[in-house]
Amino acid sequence: MNLMKQHAKRAMTTRGQQSCLVIDHLVEALANDPSSSLRRALVLNYIDETPGVTQTEIMRALKISKSAMNREIEWLFNYGCVTRQEGERDGREIKLETCGYSKRALGEALDYFPLQHKGLHYLLNQYISILKQDRPTLRDARIISTLYDKVEASKTEIIEDLYDGPATTDNRAYNKLLEDGVIKND
Repeated sequence: MNLMKQHAKRAMTTRGQQSCLVIDHLVEALANDPSSSLRRALVLNYIDETPGVTQTEIMRALKISKSAMNREIEWLFNYGCVTRQEGERDGREIKLETCGYSKRALGEALDYFPLQHKGLHYLLNQYISILKQDRPTLRDARIISTLYDKVEASKTEIIEDLYDGPATTDNRAYNKLLEDGVIKND
């Protein structure tokens, strides 16, 4: 059934629409917070791909510093995206797993990728390289996806396609992408 669902989703939408939907599912998986970083989405994806993974293993695999990883794991735990369990042999070892709404929403995002987690990992890294920011967000990725889908759109149209957050935040994100030369205002 899952394979049929994947094919149906891919067949009914353009690549641009699929990208927008994937980002929307990731926002949902990360507590409906479009200001979540793409790095946080990468961490969540990795935990989901390897249930029971430790923080140290994620740090090595994703090349993230210990302090940044601590912040990401704390956020994910505090917002109910992951659970923590002590290791069987060593109580200091903490095993991580996705749970609840995060697991469900991430599963919805993964339905768009034949290679599932690896495909999502690749897409997130593509956004990171395109955005060239210190900490690009899901909101930034959604702006890029919307432009890819529509090819041309006014600032108002793009912001209307974003999340129901403060207009100043959406404008600031759009203007930063404009300032960085990632998008053009014609």
